[in-house]
Amino acid sequence: MTEQQIKEEILRYIKDQTYNYAVLIDGEWGSGKTYFVKKIIVPSINEQEKFSGTDRAVKYISLYGCKNIGDVQENIAWSFAENARQKIKNKASWGNSADKISENALLSSRKIGNAILEKFLPKNLLYQVASDWLNLGEFIFVFDDLERCECPINELFGFLNELIEHENTKVIIIANEKEVSGIAEVQNLEGQYYLSLDERIEWPKQENCALWSNQYRNSTKLSFDEMERRRKLLFPVQEANSSYRTIREKLIGVKLKYEPDIDVSISEIIKLSNCDNFTKMRLEKNVKVFISTMENYNHKNLRTFQFFLSKVDYLLEKLTSVEIEDEYRDAVSSHVISETFIRAVEYKANYHPARDSHMRLSIEQDTKFQSIKLYIECGTYNQKDFQQDIWKLQVELAAKIPEDDPYYLIYQQYYFHTQAWCEEQLEKVLQQLEKNKYPISFYEKILVSIQRLNDLGFDIKYMNQAKKVMLTNIESMGEVTEIGSDLSYIHDLEDKERVLTIINEINNAIRRHSEITSRETVSDILLQDDWVERLNQYVNPKKSLYIQDTPIFSKAEPKQWLNALHRASPKDIDAFRHILNDMYPSGVKRESYNEDAQNIRTISNGLDNLEEEDLIKKACLGWLKNQIKGIVDLHESKIQKGI
Repeated sequence: MTEQQIKEEILRYIKDQTYNYAVLIDGEWGSGKTYFVKKIIVPSINEQEKFSGTDRAVKYISLYGCKNIGDVQENIAWSFAENARQKIKNKASWGNSADKISENALLSSRKIGNAILEKFLPKNLLYQVASDWLNLGEFIFVFDDLERCECPINELFGFLNELIEHENTKVIIIANEKEVSGIAEVQNLEGQYYLSLDERIEWPKQENCALWSNQYRNSTKLSFDEMERRRKLLFPVQEANSSYRTIREKLIGVKLKYEPDIDVSISEIIKLSNCDNFTKMRLEKNVKVFISTMENYNHKNLRTFQFFLSKVDYLLEKLTSVEIEDEYRDAVSSHVISETFIRAVEYKANYHPARDSHMRLSIEQDTKFQSIKLYIECGTYNQKDFQQDIWKLQVELAAKIPEDDPYYLIYQQYYFHTQAWCEEQLEKVLQQLEKNKYPISFYEKILVSIQRLNDLGFDIKYMNQAKKVMLTNIESMGEVTEIGSDLSYIHDLEDKERVLTIINEINNAIRRHSEITSRETVSDILLQDDWVERLNQYVNPKKSLYIQDTPIFSKAEPKQWLNALHRASPKDIDAFRHILNDMYPSGVKRESYNEDAQNIRTISNGLDNLEEEDLIKKACLGWLKNQIKGIVDLHESKIQKGI
């Protein structure tokens, strides 16, 4: 039913005097039914009551944690705290005892209020006091969280029936009915019957013990009737269902199935959030994407969206402290929003891609934001990891690959289409590779995409051809970095090892190529008077905020580096330290260190032997040595720990 239909039916029910019954609003957890009742239904009832002149007030009562009818009665009584306070204040027959009670007594916490009542009104229960003073028929009751009530359902419904029949009240019940105690569908019958065969369980005997004993003393077989008896002992679901439905039919006249207008609900949640106006605007533009994602995961829970809002608001705030090139700022923010929402839904939906292999949602951002995944799942935020993920994203954004490129299509959507469609996209990817249209940072994901399809039975020729073309492309490239090896989305160990072997082969080719194209170039740079400026241009030709993870010290002999530093002015040394800081950010492990390590250590030791009389330059070289030592210590420590 739509929200409008439910509202109309509730308002009709409130006016209906034909016969007495309760109305049940049934909806999934997190669907927003409580919010809908409080924000839409209750104000609508109040407006109708005011217009009709009956002026019945609505009382909202939560049944959460109520263990018996006494708890339910107490919750009802406390909903009348203000009414009761006024009655106590004006009850002359009680004399001085009532006057001693503070005006705020019944508005205090439940524990304090009960203590006061015990002292001044020891013979009166709170519910009795309230019900004696008040005409309950002058109120409309909304009972929420039926499924979270621990009171026996027959007792609870009996009590609610008394409110309806004897107090002439209107009662609206809010529940996720399938979660009501004892209400469930019989599932996994095979497993249930399997457990019925377990003789480690001490099964209670039937009433005719002799017959039972004789039948099964010397037999390893069980009759179907005995298996069914045992199953019902362990899983008395159907009987509970039948009992509940019988009781329910006596109380509930109308059951309304709440199915929220989720886009309206999400928009309302965004509107009422603490996010800044700009963020709200961005989120509002993505409502349809949010809904589509929820549908893909079969998880339309508005509490999950609220959880996402709290997380993304924090991450977007942290994003302001990360250096981002202006042209990529909007795209980076969009990726953070998208990734945070996907991870939040996966976490709350208890989604496991390893188990749900038919739904391997290969979202393009999968390998970019491990920092967000960790924050969503564990609550652990690491600024350095987050910053590193943003850096990697900007490298890919710099490639400016269109979203309809066959690479993106095959990576994100292969599970939506046919084999013929996938093969067509693979051919297009290979064509783009042959034209050298993809940056080398994309090679890893291309290989992962192909392996996914190989795993499904696709021809191995696509993988072989891709590898061949990639190796050919490397020979015609300038300075390039090695490709990554995050293969977490390949679950088969043999498949993962196969792709890793190809990646290692490609990285070896990159290293050989780099030796040919770069070693002499860096050596030449170090001979120049303006070597620091030239080196900066070499490591950062596009003048980006972030320098790629690429080896540099291994491109020239340590002696050449030391000679260049010995000639350098204090200003040059300071500028070189800035370059070094960009190449090896504080606290960040660089893969390029593996190649640079030997030369870095040699240069560090060599700085001690540089004779320098100028005190300023001597200090600058000392600071440089400490900086290099910090790089070495960080990486050696992580290597020892296997990080």
